[in-house]
Amino acid sequence: PRRRSAGRRVPRGRVPSMSAAGMPRLGRRCPLTACLAIALAVPGVAASACQDTYATAFKGSGGAVAPKKVGALYNEWCKKNMRVSSAKSMDELCAPLVRKVEQKMAWVPPDTEVTPEIACESLEKLKERFPEYVAVAEAQMKSAGSEEAKKKEHLDKAKKLKKRLDEEVRKMAQAWGKSFVDDLGKTVRDVSLEVLGTASAEGPRDALAKSLEDAARMNVRGVETKLLQKLDEAVGTWASKAAREAAKAAEL
Repeated sequence: PRRRSAGRRVPRGRVPSMSAAGMPRLGRRCPLTACLAIALAVPGVAASACQDTYATAFKGSGGAVAPKKVGALYNEWCKKNMRVSSAKSMDELCAPLVRKVEQKMAWVPPDTEVTPEIACESLEKLKERFPEYVAVAEAQMKSAGSEEAKKKEHLDKAKKLKKRLDEEVRKMAQAWGKSFVDDLGKTVRDVSLEVLGTASAEGPRDALAKSLEDAARMNVRGVETKLLQKLDEAVGTWASKAAREAAKAAEL
């Protein structure tokens, strides 16, 4: 008689399910969809699996876990445990999941000690748990949205300014470069003729002038490149200072 297999075979192509004790069938790593489900506390995902995940993530916290720490702790767990085939780095893959966790923790009072149970609750459940903090969180969200809008406005202005200045600097550098090369060539030819006299061969004198003209053209291109690099840095500095000044003005 044929012996039965000791364990049930998983049909090819089917993703193993998570067990109630965590995710042992997936080993220490989880597929992207499972990580996302845990990050969002999607209904249907075993509560114990989610709580086991956060319990593991919180082990390295060194004490109580405040809401602002949850995102960073989840990020460390995600980078060590996500299992997915992608050309992206683990930082890039985990970043959107971490943002979801941080967005959810924004609805938890900052003085709360976050437990795995709290971390696994949905946004609706968190609002029910902390009803007195809902208005505060909503106000903070509105303020954060306003700050983001201001940052985007400064960024858009910086991009527009850089684009326009980039065009002008290129035009000016090219016009100056052409004028400089032409003047240099004429000066070298005139001085060479004056010093060496009309009896000297014109070919070598012209070669001397062309050699210096070629060198000048190369250096002019270098000056243009350096100016454009400095322009990028200068516009970035302007954007940072302008944003700080705008923030100070808003506080008055």
